[in-house]
Amino acid sequence: MNTNKIFYILVASITVAVFLTVILILRGIGGGQTQSATLQFWGVFDDRNAFDKVINDFKVQNPGIKVQYQMFTYEEYEKRLIDALAAGTGPDIVMIHNTWLPKHGDKLKSLPATIPGLKQPLLTIQDYKTNFVDVAFNDFVFSNQIYALPMYVDTLALFYNKDILNSAGISRPPQDWEEFNSDIETLTRLDGSGQVVQSGAAMGTAKNINRSTDILSALMIQTGVKMTDNSNTTASFANPVNGTPVGEKALKYYTDFANPS
Repeated sequence: MNTNKIFYILVASITVAVFLTVILILRGIGGGQTQSATLQFWGVFDDRNAFDKVINDFKVQNPGIKVQYQMFTYEEYEKRLIDALAAGTGPDIVMIHNTWLPKHGDKLKSLPATIPGLKQPLLTIQDYKTNFVDVAFNDFVFSNQIYALPMYVDTLALFYNKDILNSAGISRPPQDWEEFNSDIETLTRLDGSGQVVQSGAAMGTAKNINRSTDILSALMIQTGVKMTDNSNTTASFANPVNGTPVGEKALKYYTDFANPS
């Protein structure tokens, strides 16, 4: 492992984007009149309170246009969205995950290069690169076509129990993977029969670890693994890097935390 990597801020691994479809044509460009319309906005995780300000600001600038926000659970959102798009009844504004463009890009339309009535494009490729992080460009721009705008970028974080670290004489959280390994050996407690009574870290499995796939992806990326091919349509994390099966080594490192031996 690259010991220069800080563990408790791993990587920007999850990006959620907002994809705009019909707002551009609702302002009566060229006619001088504002049209009445209601925009359907579908999202996940955040309730309406998170968007009240931006929705109200938009309504002030666009009288007569209402925005109705509907929140779905993470488990149901993708299926409900794809079914609605396939039926031609999809919402006007949607959220998509950063991994969705390769599999759902054929259901979305890219940002037009020009808009009737506007002298300048709404957003150019250079604007996108300047204003947003690289991972957003990599995930939401394909063949120089903009398909989505990033709403936020999540990072993985390590939560630690300061009292437990202090009681073991550990003054700070681990700064790299070597310190992480050492601290876990110090913190793990076994009973007389060898059963774990205090685990050093919640790692190694998937069933009881939130975002386990993101943690594993972070480990792979830190070791130089290329997760997909250039078209983002085929997984490539099993391919060796400079002759070394680094993806396999990262997987073994993660699962070893659940290996009793």
